[in-house]
Amino acid sequence: MNLQFEREALADLAREAGRLAQAARRSLVREIKPDGSVVTNADREVEVFLRERLAQLQPGSAVWGEELGFAEDGPGGVWLVDPVDGTTNFSLGSPLWGVSIAFYHAGEVLAGAVALPDLGETYSCIAGGGVDLDGRTLLPLASGPIDSGSPVSVSDSPMKRHPRQPWPGKLRCGGAVCVDGCFVASGRLRGLVGMREKLYDIAAVALFVTELGGIVRYADGRPLRFEDIADDSPIADAWLLFPAESGFVLDTAE
Repeated sequence: MNLQFEREALADLAREAGRLAQAARRSLVREIKPDGSVVTNADREVEVFLRERLAQLQPGSAVWGEELGFAEDGPGGVWLVDPVDGTTNFSLGSPLWGVSIAFYHAGEVLAGAVALPDLGETYSCIAGGGVDLDGRTLLPLASGPIDSGSPVSVSDSPMKRHPRQPWPGKLRCGGAVCVDGCFVASGRLRGLVGMREKLYDIAAVALFVTELGGIVRYADGRPLRFEDIADDSPIADAWLLFPAESGFVLDTAE
């Protein structure tokens, strides 16, 4: 597919959306959704803003966002939007939240940008062009096993599903997939293990990590095919963003 936008245009849009969320925080309205998750006025305002602007970036594209609904991939591709990932963190004043945007078509994530506004960072990528962090090209991830002293983000869902599984590294979880995924890309974390996320949660950071030589797959070794979760389904099993050749495979017999 011919992308009609440049990487920096996408990064700029993510930054602008982040500033909008920060402004909305001054008069924050916090609600609990039927699934028990938190939503705020900022989530909705940012998604409305992005839906209009993303359609201008790639004419003919659709938008699938967390707050305003699902859209299928089609001839023009689809934008995947998490307007405020880490809403609980955001609503409580934590800086560990972000705006995640990715462009998806025919089973592939072709572009992505994540703004971490309170940290003053924006990551962006067009597939095949490397990962940019505010003008600096990130280096490839070192391959090989994860040692016991390296921090790895593991969310509560895989830990509850597999209570006896020894996960590699020192366990950490920041509460926002886009933040922890960016931290894997930038080397602050060695890996990430998640579960129950949707495609819009993981698409951008999965692109970043694989672009840098890492892997995205199910923890038990199966490939994670994006087209299998492009129907608004949550990821039912533990999945991971790890360095290549980590040697880790979930013990399904535990």
